[in-house]
Amino acid sequence: MARPASKIPEVSEQRSDWILMPHTLGDPAGARVAVGLIALANDLTSEPELITFLPKDGVALYTNRIPMAKVATVETLREMERNITRTVEGLVPEDHLDVIAFGCTSGTMAIGPETVSARIHETKPGIHCTDPISAGLKGLKKQACTRIALLTPYIDQVNAVVEDYVSQRGFDIVVKGSFKQKGDPQMCRISPEAIYDAGLRLGREDVDGLFISCTALRVSPIIEKLEQALGKPVVSSNQALAWDCLRLAGYNDPVNGFGRLLTI
Repeated sequence: MARPASKIPEVSEQRSDWILMPHTLGDPAGARVAVGLIALANDLTSEPELITFLPKDGVALYTNRIPMAKVATVETLREMERNITRTVEGLVPEDHLDVIAFGCTSGTMAIGPETVSARIHETKPGIHCTDPISAGLKGLKKQACTRIALLTPYIDQVNAVVEDYVSQRGFDIVVKGSFKQKGDPQMCRISPEAIYDAGLRLGREDVDGLFISCTALRVSPIIEKLEQALGKPVVSSNQALAWDCLRLAGYNDPVNGFGRLLTI
């Protein structure tokens, strides 16, 4: 037999016996920078990676998740566009954000960064916004990297879009490698050690730097070590996204321990 629902008591504010405690309303956690993240519903990596990369002094990350298929094809990546505006609506709607980050590298390339920004601005007009590929390529250019090694976790159909997109923006992809996984449920489980070994193999070629594409890849434990081993810049999707969010919001303090980009 079902338990009857509890009756909500009716209490007049004037007759309440709860003592009103003195208090003031202070600054929120993101007093210096408040970042809104659109994360894929099945991505287990981007949120903890960004929390790791972002400084703790007055910088806060607020996340809402967008539906995404288990298999990442060009078609399923493009399907995310229709849910971007609705997802942004759920990002702390009653409070302030300094910047919104769309947390999918390949999805941005499939949809187009201009379209992603337009969908965000339908709900939050005028706000700074960024994405992993725009931030990543900006970070490579900032460090004078034009001849690059490229590491991805995508299937070849998506890899073709990535290669074409990056090449059309003035980068010479000297060498490229992929883990060739179908979607985020698998990509998120690629070990940092495997990413390190793959990055070391590709980055040792005659290149200016290495770009590790995909917010699903866990690079925070190995990016500094990999950069030191190669002696050249290593830029990853989440690292670049954190860097661009901070700089767009006017936060210019260096963040040490996660590669050169976050220090410039």
